[in-house]
Amino acid sequence: MTGRRKQRAAVRVTSLAALNFGGGGDVYLREATEVIANTARGMASWSRQIPASMSVDVGDEMAVISAGAPNARPAELRLNHPLFGDREHWYGPPGRPFLSPAAEASSDEAMARYANKIDQMAAKAGFR
Repeated sequence: MTGRRKQRAAVRVTSLAALNFGGGGDVYLREATEVIANTARGMASWSRQIPASMSVDVGDEMAVISAGAPNARPAELRLNHPLFGDREHWYGPPGRPFLSPAAEASSDEAMARYANKIDQMAAKAGFR
């Protein structure tokens, strides 16, 4: 692959390897991650591009929420940036962080969604 890879701001990565709940793009993990992503979309409402560029990728044991809009990375990480490539004049970060605050604000609801998997596993094992 030639050329530079497009940078994406990925702030929250959830690993469940220690719990050994892997297996094919977990639906419960997707639901929990979507809770956080939807909160982040609302927190980034100051931008038209960021909410539309957000995506959720769920693997066997990990979920990644990312945003690919040009202003996502400087906003989330509070980076200075040149205006239209003019490296003589640097400006403060646009907007405000949206992924980290969303993860903190909606972590209880996300964990409750994921706990449904544990309930299902316990029911299959005969627990009530």
